[in-house]
Amino acid sequence: MSYKIITDLIDKNKVPNFVLLYGTEEYYIDMAVKKAKDNYVDEDYESMNYMETEKIENSFDDFYGFTSTFPFMADKKVCIVKEAAFLTSTGSLGKKEEEKLLDMIDHNDSCIVFFLIKGGKPDMRKKAVKRMKETGGLFEINKLTEGELSKYIVNGFKKHNIDVNLKDADYLANNCGYLEYESVVSLYHVNNEIEKISSYNEGKRSLTQEDLELLMIKSVESNIFKLVDYICEGNKKKAYEILEEMLLNNTPEQFIIHMIARQYRLLYQYVVLSKKGYSLNDIMTKMKIKNFIATKLSKQSRVLSKEKIEVYMREILDIDKKIKTGEIDNRIGLELITNGIIK
Repeated sequence: MSYKIITDLIDKNKVPNFVLLYGTEEYYIDMAVKKAKDNYVDEDYESMNYMETEKIENSFDDFYGFTSTFPFMADKKVCIVKEAAFLTSTGSLGKKEEEKLLDMIDHNDSCIVFFLIKGGKPDMRKKAVKRMKETGGLFEINKLTEGELSKYIVNGFKKHNIDVNLKDADYLANNCGYLEYESVVSLYHVNNEIEKISSYNEGKRSLTQEDLELLMIKSVESNIFKLVDYICEGNKKKAYEILEEMLLNNTPEQFIIHMIARQYRLLYQYVVLSKKGYSLNDIMTKMKIKNFIATKLSKQSRVLSKEKIEVYMREILDIDKKIKTGEIDNRIGLELITNGIIK
């Protein structure tokens, strides 16, 4: 994992002088930066040897002035550029600034510079990116996989002297929103959940799924799965309760409709592939979904035929059109979906 590689290099004082950290796990990106600061910058001389700036496009002279001067009573300075958009396809530096930066990458050994791109990727065609790649300074730090997240949660509770087994950690991992489609939830959120649950259960040596369930904030997608479960089961009462809970948590009505429609599209794809004889692992690969989503789709597919799913999808599409054309409002549309299509 790139996070471990960069932190090992920092520990061994072998980190390249120009580093680009990018990817989807902002927590680990921030932790790598913090580790570099802790290792290289003495608090007594921080004002002279440490600099943070949001971006350098409009303040390149300040950036250049700091990074090109020698450190004070230290081996290295550290500079953090929080938004390095100029290294992506959407941004750029002026020609003179770019030439200065390239020269610094080649010759400046007095300062370690971290460029950060959170939630995106650099443009590999850019000269500065190519140079940093050649010197081993590119590190992509992405979100944890399902298995990695469950182990992270187990270890997170251990830091509070609380035991949580892997199965219950899986439950938290699969319901906190981190693993969801296009999720912006990071390990910051997961850490907050662990901290909150641990504080509430202070003094306990171990926790059960019920303990986690009591305090855990369920993600939108987790509630959507439950909502579709109840629709599949024909349980109007429970479907309505989940809908009310989501609306009380200020989940936009149109977003709920969008997610329900998406869920049925996934379910339809799953059923089609399953009927063609694909295994669960093959379906996960083809649909590009995680294990916990495939498992839930498998469960839901047992009570709905391909034909019934097609009927539901047509009815949801029809309701969505009526909402967008003003025939009915969002709330009525939602109630028609959660109650009206259940036969």
